[in-house]
This record gives sequence, C-alpha cells and structure tokens, in this order.
Amino acid sequence: MVAPITTLEPGKAMAVNLQFTRGRHGAAARIEMHERPTGRVAVLALRGWVDLSAERRIEQTLEDLAARGISQLLVDCSLLRHIDYRLVPRLVTALGAFEARSGAFVLCGLSRYLRDLFRLAGCDSQLRCWPSATELLESSRPDFGPASECAS
Repeated sequence: MVAPITTLEPGKAMAVNLQFTRGRHGAAARIEMHERPTGRVAVLALRGWVDLSAERRIEQTLEDLAARGISQLLVDCSLLRHIDYRLVPRLVTALGAFEARSGAFVLCGLSRYLRDLFRLAGCDSQLRCWPSATELLESSRPDFGPASECAS
C-alpha cells in the first residue's frame, strides 16, 4: 500500500510511505528523495520485522529507486527491529545490484543485534555502515565511497 506523495520542507523533494507487510511483526518503509549537487539521494527508512514477503518488496523498491536515477542511497535501519538472518544475503545481493546499476549505498543506524545478524549471515564485510542517516545526510558528503566509511 502506497501513501500519497508528500511535499516536505526545503532540501527534501518528496516522501512516500510503503507498507510491506501487516500484523504484529509487519514491515514498512519511508522513502525520502533529495536533490543534491552530486545527484539524487534517497533515504530508505526501514521499520518493523523483515520476513520473506517484506524482503521481496524491498528488492522491488530498490529496483524502482535505481530506475528513477537515484545515485546515492542511505538505508536507515534505526527502526528496523528484526530481519531473518537467512534473508540477509538476499538483501545484500539486492543492494549490490542497486549499486551496480545506479549508485552507492550505505546502511545507517544498525543496532548491535542487526550487525550480529549480518555477521552471522557472513555479509558484514560487504557493507558500508554509518551510525546515523540524519548525520550523514546533513553532512553533505559528496559520496559514500570507502573514504567516508565508519563502523557503527
């Protein structure tokens, strides 16, 4: 279910709310798109519990963002409570496909629990992480390359 597109304060071009799954352990996301001198930046704020159905919808969302010319993607996981560790490799593969097709990505706000799930799945070495999506977005960093990596 897609909520109406909302106009935001200056610096944010638009926002869309997505509901991936429902119920006690549902998953949802908010996408904010920003126009920057370095290109179009999107913040994908995930929340809830990611199961197979939600993960497939996240994959579709990443494909849609790549098709819309997003050059930099911040995946904010600060409100993400759980992801089935068996799905972590699929998510990392989808993020890698986004990067190959469109631009760089960085995961922000990973809790210790979520970092452990990525490590358990053997995918932690393939990620660039930053403590806060808001901090990274406000810093106006030109890119998310290796020079801007930071362990959270």
